[in-house]
Amino acid sequence: MQVRGRTIVIGVSIVAVLSFAAGWWFTSGVRARAKQVDAELTLVSAALQAYAKAHDGDMPTAQDMLLAGLPADFKGSAELTAALKDVQVRWPPTPDLAPVLQSNGLPSGFGTLARLNEQLHDLQKRRP
Repeated sequence: MQVRGRTIVIGVSIVAVLSFAAGWWFTSGVRARAKQVDAELTLVSAALQAYAKAHDGDMPTAQDMLLAGLPADFKGSAELTAALKDVQVRWPPTPDLAPVLQSNGLPSGFGTLARLNEQLHDLQKRRP
């Protein structure tokens, strides 16, 4: 009887370890994509903040306006166009409102969107 119980415990333990390993392997692509999306969201947020700094706190109301009005010293302009294809920006109707970043249904790290949108909102509250 003890051999049978021990065998069941060992079998369940092996299944649990294999299930954990398989789950980790299956979700590794999603985790990698989430890191990439987080980097793109951070880049877009940095571009919006650089634009606002260069335009006395005004925010762009369209993607073309952002790309045309970035300061010359902004690093990452080439990557920004690619990032804007992946992430979604809800542009405000007026320059005194902050845009809202969204991941466009792509995976993102826990709290990244909330943190970046809060930074943009705080930037607008401190507007001169």
